[in-house]
Amino acid sequence: MLYKLFKKAQKEKWAIGHFNFSTPEQLRGIAAAAKKLASPVILATTQGEIEFLGLKEAVAQVRILEQNLQLPLFLHLDHGKNISLVKRAIDFGFDSVHFDGSSLSFKKNVKLTREIVKYAHKRKVFVEGELGYLRGESRLIKKAKPQIEKGDLTKPEEAEEFVKETRVDSLAIAIGNIHGAYFRKSKPDFERLDFERLKEIRKKTDTFLVLHGGSGILSKDLKKAIKCGIQKINVNTELRIAWKETLQKILNESEEVKPYLILPKVTLTIEKKVAKYIKLFGSCDKL
Repeated sequence: MLYKLFKKAQKEKWAIGHFNFSTPEQLRGIAAAAKKLASPVILATTQGEIEFLGLKEAVAQVRILEQNLQLPLFLHLDHGKNISLVKRAIDFGFDSVHFDGSSLSFKKNVKLTREIVKYAHKRKVFVEGELGYLRGESRLIKKAKPQIEKGDLTKPEEAEEFVKETRVDSLAIAIGNIHGAYFRKSKPDFERLDFERLKEIRKKTDTFLVLHGGSGILSKDLKKAIKCGIQKINVNTELRIAWKETLQKILNESEEVKPYLILPKVTLTIEKKVAKYIKLFGSCDKL
């Protein structure tokens, strides 16, 4: 079903939202927005988040929520750099995995990604590869964004070869996007993406394309990226910031100590944030 949704998004020019979670209130907030807007969403966990949650526990939480809401939910391993972990995620029932070999040589990245694709496709699991280097980290930093070097960006010719050699289902690319949210003027955002590079990559590959580092990118640039060929957009930092700031505000302003009265407000904040992105990505009523 995930492949069909990507195909639909590609054809109709909208994007599937990828949202990370590491707490129940984040997970419930994402799923609640998806349910209300009848939108597909990808629920993602990074390697660090999985070490905190546990593989079995992450799968169980998502599947129970899926049953309760009567809504298809897709669980994805984000930035898996350890081959063993990626394979374990596949074995435990993840719908999709991302093997991040972006720090490796091109040849090594191809070799290991191809190994993962072969393993995953036998088990009908969707695979995302990565080519190009994304700077930054998942934090809100009140300073200028990292300086992106030309060598960081995905080369269209290499993308063509990479997809042909690995047969990945989707490819995360670097076109000026970064991880994290960086302040410019009065709000976190950053400069335009390299749309010409994106168009060239789109021409040379037939795989689905993924944009990491969605937090902080200008809304108009996200919309343009979708028009130019992006099918999935990752949002993580902004949800983490919303989680922290909402919880911090409640704890500072109230003497309440009952988690079941405090945390639903955090869930609601996450839900509203995710709903904003779902509408921006154009994925409402696509289920």
